[in-house]
Formats: sequence, C-alpha cells, structure tokens
Amino acid sequence: MFDRHEQTTTRSDQHRRRARVVVLEANDATTTPDRLDEEFDVAVRLPVPACAEELATVLASLRPRLLLLKHSLESIDDRIITSCMSAGVEIMVLARPVYGLLRAPAMARFGGLPWIRLGSGGAGRPRGERLKRFFDLSVLLLSAAVVIPLIAVIAAVVSFTGPPFYLQQRVGTGGRLFRVVKFRTMRVGAEQATGPVLALPDDVRITRLGRWLRRSRLDELPQLWNVLRGEMSLVGPRPERPEFIAGFGRLPDYDLRHLIRPGLTGIAQLTGGYAATVEDKLRCDLLYLNCRSMRVDLTLLLLTVVELFRGFPRG
Repeated sequence: MFDRHEQTTTRSDQHRRRARVVVLEANDATTTPDRLDEEFDVAVRLPVPACAEELATVLASLRPRLLLLKHSLESIDDRIITSCMSAGVEIMVLARPVYGLLRAPAMARFGGLPWIRLGSGGAGRPRGERLKRFFDLSVLLLSAAVVIPLIAVIAAVVSFTGPPFYLQQRVGTGGRLFRVVKFRTMRVGAEQATGPVLALPDDVRITRLGRWLRRSRLDELPQLWNVLRGEMSLVGPRPERPEFIAGFGRLPDYDLRHLIRPGLTGIAQLTGGYAATVEDKLRCDLLYLNCRSMRVDLTLLLLTVVELFRGFPRG
C-alpha cells in the first residue's frame, strides 16, 4: 500500500514538474503526429497561421515555457516572435533535413520529433554586427594571397569571349540597392531580347565555361569586393534582383530577409542551388535569420569550402 501511494505521488510530482508549452499546428491531415503530451504539459494547441493578438493573450494568461511550431518558418511572423520574447517564451520549430546544417546545440528532440530553437540572433545586435564584420574582413585578409591570383586567372580566361565581369543591381540591407560584381557566365547581351529572366538549370544562354563556373560557384568570387565594401557579408541570404523581388512580395515575411546583409554563401545557397524554389530559399533564409551566430557562420563557411571541392552537386 505504501509503495503504491509513493509511486502515485512520484508520478503526480513528475506531472507538475513538466514544462508547460503551447503548440501551433495545422488543423488538417498534413500535421505530423507527436507524443508531446507525454513529455510536456500541453496547455493549448492553436491553428497555423496564428493570430498574433490571440497568441499574446494566451502567453500572458498561461505563461508557458515553450512555443512549439509544427509548421514551416513562413507561418511565424515578427509579431509572434516579439510576443514570445516579451513574455520570455522560447520558440522551437519542427526541424527539416536542411536544418541539420546548424548542428547541435540548436537541435533538440521532444515528443519523438526533432526541433530547432529559434533565438534573437546575436549577430543582429550592434556588437554582434561589429564582430561579424570583423570576421568577414579577417577572412578576406587571410585568403587574399590565394583568392586574388585565382580571380586574375579566371578573369583572363573569361575575357577571351568578352568582358570578364558584369555588374548587376541587387537588393541589400533595408531594401537598399547596390551593384553586385560577378564573373560573366552567359553570352554577351543575354537579356537584351527577354529582359530580366531567372536562369534555368539548362539555360542555353550560359556559356560552356560559365556552366562550370556556376556549378563550382567560382562565378561568385568577385562578390568579395562587395563584402569588402560592406554591402554584403560572407554568410547571409542570397541578394536578389529588384525586378524579381517585386513578384516575391506576395510571400509572407519576405522582407525580413532584408534585416541583415546578404551573403556570398548561406543555407539556401548550400542546399538548394540555383534551381531551388523561392519558397525553399525563403524558408532557409528565415531559419538563418533566427539562428544566426558566429558558430553558424563558421559552420556554413566550412561546408562551402567542402562543396567547392565536391563541385556543388546540387547545381
């Protein structure tokens, strides 16, 4: 009798000690089954997309420790993030295979599912931005002895078929326009007849040398000049052309990409390549925006070096 009472008390104490959480999930067959109730005190499950005002009220009244988002990052906007930060509630998003690039300790496993913790992103604070800038300039200085001769050799080879470089307008931090410099990979005057058009995997406008440069990402090397000028960073969202962004504005929170400097490499560039959809790129960019840190930047740079030798099989 005493043992049974002790066991009941222990289970009751364990239940009281379980962290209280709020879950955001789709109310249809696409939602992933979970066992979160076995590990947490699930206070309420709300539909996605969530109303920011309703969520703020729920957070204030229930005071959960975690907000678990069982949906893509596009379904959580800055107002929800602000509400959670104001209430001291951590946000965790159901992880996808691409999120594995961030490694532990950002990853965790709850209810039989993998999750990744979203943070305020230390690199977004003034001190973090200064550290990131110092890191960018340090890498440029250390790599100059190798990169400058490589750029000179590639420029000399490309110049046999026309100008080796070309300038193109892109959208940077805060929506400001700047001119990105790249090696020319298409024939001269490729957009004269069509105007701005997204490149396709087997685009006939791409030269034979240009195809190799694009596959190896060496066509991006001249953008180090943009990094030096402070218009770009080594790691960040890929800068897009203003003509294309005008059509991307229909996507929720697309403008959040412009809160930080665009990058030479990043999660979207490593996982999707040129053929990735706009939605996939945005998902990766929002992930980086919420989880960026010096450790993440270093990981992505090392993975970029590995892919340079592998030849970027993702195209």
